Amino acid sequence: MKTLDRKAAEIFRKMLALQTTKIDNSGGTYMPVYLELIGRIDKYDFFSLAHYGKQNGDMMRDPEMLFALHKETRQFIPYYYRNDYMGMEQYSVRWTNEGILLNRRLQADHTTFANQWLRNIAAQQGIL
Repeated sequence: MKTLDRKAAEIFRKMLALQTTKIDNSGGTYMPVYLELIGRIDKYDFFSLAHYGKQNGDMMRDPEMLFALHKETRQFIPYYYRNDYMGMEQYSVRWTNEGILLNRRLQADHTTFANQWLRNIAAQQGIL
């Protein structure tokens, strides 16, 4: 599985160190970003990272990504992408009782996007 590159992982760790679920340092210029711990299993912690917009009163993910943090290696694994405006939802990794199901190509795409997205968030929110 692909993991976040060094710079993107550093940004993610800085966001976690803020110990808040909402990061909004842009004075309304950019969308706030939301970071939540959503689950834990023996070897992984799972996080949601998302921007939200509103459409007809409904909260819309624009986008949301899910990440697994491997507890031993401390590497972040992007494994889910959702954009409600586009009607898109993609899992590239699934953890099951039988093991891990992996779509290598899609997971590599998720990682490439996450690396750039985290750099954008850092620049927009002053997390450098």
